[in-house]
Amino acid sequence: MGSILNVNIYGLTARINCCTPEEKEEIAQLLSLFLKDETEEAEATLDFRKKETPQEIGGLLYSHLARKGIWAMHSGGFHFQGGHLTVGPSDCGKSTFSHMAMKNGLDLLSDDITLLRETPDGFEMLPFYSTMFLKDGMIVPEQERYKPATLKYLLLPKINNGSVYLKKVKKKIDLLRRLVPQFLWSYDGSEQKKQKRFLEKMCHYPAYEVYWSSRLFHDHTLLRGILDEVVQSEG
Repeated sequence: MGSILNVNIYGLTARINCCTPEEKEEIAQLLSLFLKDETEEAEATLDFRKKETPQEIGGLLYSHLARKGIWAMHSGGFHFQGGHLTVGPSDCGKSTFSHMAMKNGLDLLSDDITLLRETPDGFEMLPFYSTMFLKDGMIVPEQERYKPATLKYLLLPKINNGSVYLKKVKKKIDLLRRLVPQFLWSYDGSEQKKQKRFLEKMCHYPAYEVYWSSRLFHDHTLLRGILDEVVQSEG
């Protein structure tokens, strides 16, 4: 017999039907920021059928969130004098940067999927999954560490065997090309037009390629130095 999860994700009320109590527990851990005891008027009822990982629950939710102007991006994020969004393909270092940010005592947004929406104050970055997935295991930070932030800087991590350094992305078209593949696009044409304008506006934010190496694991102060350099460069 299945199990039911009720969630309220930034105003989206949904009832998620899970096949087993174990499946419910795994998804509940991912969506722990949004669990409700009951949802009387669910906007969406979703049937989750596990394929590979519980993370696939996001695929059932993104289209419903998009109708509320909340879009998903393959990215991580954390707080440091404003919101830093780390964007890039798998294994570029998004989870590493979020983990190191946590080690530096910074508040978090995400390590793999960030939700984004436009507000009168700018682009708001919203936490989604409440679990970090690292190569050597899984970390569940305290819920209090996850907080929304207003986007201020874009970071594009790139693994480098040598030194750790920054390189500013000067051409907006180059930045757009980097952002487009990491955006989770809607299938709806009218929504895609809005998303395209959203990404074009995002390209006006300061963006830096961040070349990093394994030294980042052994010296936590390196990330703080990188972030200080970003903030000072734009100050």
